[in-house]
Amino acid sequence: MSTILIVDDDRHTTSVLEKALRRYGFEVLTAESAADGIAKLTENQPDLVLLDLVLPDIRGLEALDEIKRISPETKVIIISAFPSIADVVEAMKLGASDFLVKPFNVGELVSIVKKTLEEARLERKVEARLNDAVIKALSNPIRKKIALYLLHAGARRFSEVARSIEMDDPSKLSFHLRVLSKAGIVSKNRAGQYQLTSEGVAIVERLLLRLETERL
Repeated sequence: MSTILIVDDDRHTTSVLEKALRRYGFEVLTAESAADGIAKLTENQPDLVLLDLVLPDIRGLEALDEIKRISPETKVIIISAFPSIADVVEAMKLGASDFLVKPFNVGELVSIVKKTLEEARLERKVEARLNDAVIKALSNPIRKKIALYLLHAGARRFSEVARSIEMDDPSKLSFHLRVLSKAGIVSKNRAGQYQLTSEGVAIVERLLLRLETERL
């Protein structure tokens, strides 16, 4: 069961959200200030935080920055009645997963919560999959080229993959595709095309992000 922390000093909004989320099977914690929310975050480690921009002690954006400092993996959805474009941009820069404007449809909120939690689950799964076998599979420059090509081009036939990486030896290409398939990065669809698996997409994107971070 996923735990959601609501940080909002509007008791009516908090009550409505808490009842709706509990109906969908979520465990819910509430806080009326940033200080209380951060204390409950540290103590309970919720999976997701619903954070209002206007709080009695500090600005919601300051609270978001602190939440991400304490627990970078925790997903945060910002909720606000009067957000500015600057607020939305700053929230996304600080790591917010989404932004909802009050008043909002509870069904829409629950849908976004579920989507965000599913993204978090996939991220954890990808991190767990970044083991020696996966890293070894992508450490080869040819296999890395294949993975990057499929990431940008989508599903492609064997001949198209061969042309894209300029490989004339079919047996060598077959070998590299088998290695990527065994690592769970590439699969073959019913039309006989090669494509990245959903995990493969996330793995390749995560490795690219790591490489970019290491260059900085």
